[in-house]
Amino acid sequence: MIREVKLAKEFRTTEELVELLESRGVVTDAKTQTAIERESYYAIVNGYKNPFLDFDAMKTSSDDVFVKGTRFEWMYDLFLFDRDLRMISFKYLTRAEAVMRTAVSYAFCEAHREQNAYLDETNFCKPDNYLVPRTFKGNKAAQQRKNLDKLMKMLNGKIAVNSRTRDFIRHYVNKHGSVPLWVLANDLTFGNVVHFYQLMQENDRRYVCTIVARVAGRKQKEQGFLSERELLRSATILNDFRNYCAHDERLYCARSGDATFSLMMARLTDLLPREEVEQFLGELAELYIGYSERLHGMEFRDLLAEMGFPIEEIERDTENEE
Repeated sequence: MIREVKLAKEFRTTEELVELLESRGVVTDAKTQTAIERESYYAIVNGYKNPFLDFDAMKTSSDDVFVKGTRFEWMYDLFLFDRDLRMISFKYLTRAEAVMRTAVSYAFCEAHREQNAYLDETNFCKPDNYLVPRTFKGNKAAQQRKNLDKLMKMLNGKIAVNSRTRDFIRHYVNKHGSVPLWVLANDLTFGNVVHFYQLMQENDRRYVCTIVARVAGRKQKEQGFLSERELLRSATILNDFRNYCAHDERLYCARSGDATFSLMMARLTDLLPREEVEQFLGELAELYIGYSERLHGMEFRDLLAEMGFPIEEIERDTENEE
């Protein structure tokens, strides 16, 4: 039996791409070709076409069918809105990343003061104390062994001097013969830090929670003080959304599991001081206002719904204020 091979789509010039849009009912203008040349057809159209598609008509068509009257600039403005949303969000997500990185390295180093303690497996948790998400259904001992091996390999690789070694690490190796964790931590990704946290001993993880809560302005006896697993949940979500921003992926409708942009914002409050979260909210409000006249073909309430905001509650509160 010969398997049918699906060929990649053929290359099209920007002029042909504009014609393709027009053949599918999209209204273009003199700026369309320039926008495609600047950002790429794939990034704009394939990334932001969904709110403008006529899904009923597409049931009988092998191609995209756009809602009648859809303009290319509407997709482009949604693309630009999402880019600005990423830029604003990334600033605060990297701040949360710094809080988590600092808390993890500080808590570990205070409990294990030998210079290379982070390379000693005995300073990490036993399999039964490995921290996993509440939904984890696998073999915890096997997962702990696998991830501890990966962590040790990654940490040892970071301090092995070669052509890719960061300058500040090379300096510490050459001058001091070793690299303390609080220095090495600056070369760890958010994901690395989250995995390190999962493998820490239970008391060390609790201390991380205490440090994070202190930074965020919480007291240990207050409602909302983070448990070890809650901090893992928050850090995992924030890491995912941080990566969406860093890799220019679509953000307004992004999901981390079942977590929406709205939930990501709520999780930021677990790691950042209240005043920084309020700054973030203020910048988002300015962004919405700036685009309020530019977003067409998609109701503002639908945009907020895609971002995970409780529309019915927002509208009810607005009506009560009036």
